[in-house]
Amino acid sequence: MTIQAQLGSRFLDALSFLPYFKGKGKLVFAAMRWLGRETPLTMRLPNGARIILPNDRAVHIVVIYCIGKYEREFTRLFLQFLGRLKPGDCFVDLGANVGYYTMMAAWHLRQFADSKVFAFEPNEQAFGYLEQNKRLNNLDNLILVPQAVSDRAGQMTLHLDPESSLQSSLRPYLPRLVERREVPVMTLDAFLAEQGPANIKLMKMDIEGAELLALRGARATIARCRPVIFYEENPRSYAAFGYRPEDTRAFLRELGYQLHLMTPTDVQNVIALPLKI
Repeated sequence: MTIQAQLGSRFLDALSFLPYFKGKGKLVFAAMRWLGRETPLTMRLPNGARIILPNDRAVHIVVIYCIGKYEREFTRLFLQFLGRLKPGDCFVDLGANVGYYTMMAAWHLRQFADSKVFAFEPNEQAFGYLEQNKRLNNLDNLILVPQAVSDRAGQMTLHLDPESSLQSSLRPYLPRLVERREVPVMTLDAFLAEQGPANIKLMKMDIEGAELLALRGARATIARCRPVIFYEENPRSYAAFGYRPEDTRAFLRELGYQLHLMTPTDVQNVIALPLKI
């Protein structure tokens, strides 16, 4: 890495650690332009974990990561529920991407010897950043799984955006998802059966439309562990899989969950809380 890249990365890392202030976004833009697209970006997350991002990602995403406004309310509630986990409790991230939620969870749970984080990501480039971020934070409690999750085991086609290395889905619901790659798929129930007992108490899903399939493949785990579930509802991506947000909600309510819709837009962030049964 050049001296310019080293200095720029350290500046961006330090800047991301500061609370939001007017003009912070402009400083982030300036640092990104100075670094250039070939230099990965290093920054801190809200609970102190650090993360490396590619500079080819959508600029607005990088900026809101750094200035502390990425999914602000969703992040606040996630950290709140994360803070309630006890020794031995575990977190599952389905669609971890580069690890925004994964790293915060593993960073927090590293204090508990028996708590683990399981992060699934089939996108090869995103998974590479997950591996870097695991090393960056020295997280021995983090188990990375380079596979997709669904309601069955086998192979499926992952559709990718050639212009953004981190955008992908198991269905081409966006016109730009033109590249294809075969990836292994498994159910969460089968994976955890192989791993041995794990007390999953918190789960996050952002898998570009495959949420209902993943839930079906995690039915036994959900019934046994009763985790709090954070997930995204996107009618467009759901339609590519042949179902609607109402179908996901009905599935979770059938399992004894109460749903809290967080964003009054087409793309919803949802928290599913287990009812006492």
